[in-house]
Amino acid sequence: MITAILEEMGSTTLFFGRVMKTAFHTQGNLQPILKQIIGVTLRSLSTVIFAGLFVGAILALQFNQMLVQYDAQIFLGGLNTSAVVREVGPLIISFLLAGKIGAFTAAELGTMRVTEQIEAIECLGTNSIQYLIVPRLLAIMISSLLLLIIGLMVSVGGALLVAVLYAGMNPVQYLSSIPRFTGVWTISCGLLKSVIYGTIVATVACQKGFNASGGARGVGRAVTTAAVYTNLYIVLANFMTSQILDSIHQFGEFIARVLS
Repeated sequence: MITAILEEMGSTTLFFGRVMKTAFHTQGNLQPILKQIIGVTLRSLSTVIFAGLFVGAILALQFNQMLVQYDAQIFLGGLNTSAVVREVGPLIISFLLAGKIGAFTAAELGTMRVTEQIEAIECLGTNSIQYLIVPRLLAIMISSLLLLIIGLMVSVGGALLVAVLYAGMNPVQYLSSIPRFTGVWTISCGLLKSVIYGTIVATVACQKGFNASGGARGVGRAVTTAAVYTNLYIVLANFMTSQILDSIHQFGEFIARVLS
C-alpha cells in the first residue's frame, strides 16, 4: 500500500515537471489558458458560493456555542474568519474542485485517450502536453485561487449574517475582532495552501486522464483513482504545509524577539 502510494506520488511529480517544462519552453499558451480559466471558474462558481455561504454560517454557529460559555463572544468574528481563511476555506474549495473539475478533466482527457484523439493530435505534429495539458493544469491552479477568494468573501458574509441574526451581535463588534486574528500571515497561508491544493487537483486529474487506457472502463477507473489520490494528497499536503508554516511563523517570532 505505502509502496503504491509512493510510486503514484513519484509518477505524478514527474508528470508535473514535464508539464511545467513544456509550459516554460513553448509559446501561444496564453489564450487557451484564459479560455480554460473562464470555463473552470464559471463551472464551479455557483457551487463555491453555495458551499462558502453555509461553511461560514456553520462555523459561526459552532464557535458561538463555545465562546458563549466563556463569555468571549466578542472574539467570534476573528476566530471564525481565521479558521475559514487558513484551513477550512482552502480545503473545501480544493475538495469541490476535485469532485467537479478534477473528475471532469480526468474523464475528458481519458475519453480522448481511449478514442485515440490524443494519438491523432500527436500524428499531426502537435505537442499534446502543450495543447491539452498545460492550459488545463494552469487554469485549475489559477482558478482555485480565484474561487478561494470568492468563497472566503461569501463565507465571511454568511458568518456575519448568522452572528447578527442568530447570536445577536453588533456587526461592528463582529468585524472589529477580525484584524486581531486574521492578519497578513494568515491570509498568505490560506492563499499558499489554495495554490498547492489546486496544483494537486490539476496534476492528478490531468495525469490520470492523459494516461488512461482500457476503453470506457479505463475512463471510469481513471476518474475514480484521480478522486481518491487527489483527496489523499490534499490531506497529506494540509498536514505538511501546516507544520512547515507554523514552524516558519514561530521561527520568525523568535528572530523578532531576539532583534528587539
